[in-house]
Amino acid sequence: MDGYNVIHGSEDLQRLSEIQLEEARVKLIDDLNGYSGFKGWETILVFDAYQQQSLEKKEEIHGRIKVVFTEKNKTADAYIEKLVYSLPNAYTIRVVTSDYTLQRMVLASGAERVPSRELIEDMARTLKKFHDEKKKSLEKQGVTLSEFMDADTLEKLKEMRIKE
Repeated sequence: MDGYNVIHGSEDLQRLSEIQLEEARVKLIDDLNGYSGFKGWETILVFDAYQQQSLEKKEEIHGRIKVVFTEKNKTADAYIEKLVYSLPNAYTIRVVTSDYTLQRMVLASGAERVPSRELIEDMARTLKKFHDEKKKSLEKQGVTLSEFMDADTLEKLKEMRIKE
């Protein structure tokens, strides 16, 4: 997944990146962690260091996400293309990018392409679905605040309610 493609495809992340790029990257990583966990996917997020000073590739693990910063003068697209061709065909590979050339290569390799906008929309739907399911689960459980209070606190609250 091309990280900067996704950041620039999201209005919220784009605005945040204009103020603080690092914060936009962190938010994307956090959001993708939840999304990948919900979907049960392994995710590789690539940020290119094409114009950065660092000469070496850097990889970090953040929960379910492997974050890669490419080495100097290597684009995220080049890294993703090489990665797609190196993975066994047994995997279902989805590449998130809005780059037309990379999308064509992805399709030619037998992988699936997902435009950045489509991912962003699916992430929003998935988050809403997660919250709706969580809310329904809590409603079914019939959880009340009194279940979390000791007897003294509960009695004091009942007395306060009677006085009003």
